[in-house]
Amino acid sequence: MTNAVEKLFDSVLAKLPPEESTDAGEQLGLESAPSRDFNDEPLDSGDDDIHTLDSHDFVYQALDELRQSRAPWGLSPEEEERIEGGIRRSGFDVLAFYKSRRYVAERPFPGRWGIFYMRHGLLYVEAQIAQAYPGLRGPRELARQFLRMHEHFHYQTDVQTLMFESVKGSHLYKPSRDAFRGRRDEFVEEALANRQVWAWAQKPSVGIDDFAYEFLKLQPNAYARFDEPLLELAAEWAANVIDGAVIAGARKYDLSQWVDTLPPYYRRASLCPEYVVYPADLNRWLSPALVLPRVAHIEDGHEVIKRLRSRYAHLGKAWQKTKMKLLEAPDLRGLNLKPWPKDGPDSYSVKVDEGNRAHLRHEGNGKWTAYLIGTHKELGHG
Repeated sequence: MTNAVEKLFDSVLAKLPPEESTDAGEQLGLESAPSRDFNDEPLDSGDDDIHTLDSHDFVYQALDELRQSRAPWGLSPEEEERIEGGIRRSGFDVLAFYKSRRYVAERPFPGRWGIFYMRHGLLYVEAQIAQAYPGLRGPRELARQFLRMHEHFHYQTDVQTLMFESVKGSHLYKPSRDAFRGRRDEFVEEALANRQVWAWAQKPSVGIDDFAYEFLKLQPNAYARFDEPLLELAAEWAANVIDGAVIAGARKYDLSQWVDTLPPYYRRASLCPEYVVYPADLNRWLSPALVLPRVAHIEDGHEVIKRLRSRYAHLGKAWQKTKMKLLEAPDLRGLNLKPWPKDGPDSYSVKVDEGNRAHLRHEGNGKWTAYLIGTHKELGHG
């Protein structure tokens, strides 16, 4: 039986003209490596198991009773490494994804739409929360809600876009996504979705804001822009979706206040189906994951030396500590080491302190050169 929002989709879409294939990606002028979206490149197979949330919970409750514990279910170190690499490369998509009702008949998982949690995503986030907050009650529930807040925002904007489509009498959802095909991690909607996670995590009743901030900043491109001014993010989304303007700097301020105005009736969690995917082959869903190059030696370039001797002298100690951590374990989440393709394929960005970062270039064989240090904004992080 169809629910209220499914009927709404069917009613509005039936009145719109046939969809045309669009590809405005060339307008972006982006140099980042192509990103993957599971809706564009389905990875499901007949061997994958898919469960409702109720059946998934039943299984884990039974297993908890058998082992007489609700301690987090662990992943192997190799699996954790691949998942973290996938997060750096593709953001939330390696943990969970949203599929629109518009494409219910298509892959992945034909006949279903809604939020799809990856089993490894739930396990990974639960373990990370438990590790960050030893003794915290309910890491399993927090992990699910952490992922739900991001994916449910995609549902909200899907229905919000449907309302704009009804008014304009033309398709907006598919053209805006086609424009970012292969560059979905540059779509500002990912920043807004992560912003919803961030707002939830800061609630006193939740209290995992430190973990959330580091986790969200680990993600690539637009995902990491969640802490930019809301007005700017919303105006960019409106320009991308309503005007079809995906060029750098596009904004539609007159509709920015209407971006997140979906009526409470349609925000109800019960209207958006949720599933848990048990992949038959974890590597297929995570590949290609980002594997950070080895760090054996870091040399400060001329510009970094110059800045540390002048206006950024106060960063000297913090930068030395950052370099020591990079040499010990470059994949530490606190470092937030991630690719910075705007400066070239071998460029990376690393956190120095709360307000400053450094950019490095991997020269090969574990040798790195730090070529820039400064504030988030100065280095292009918003």
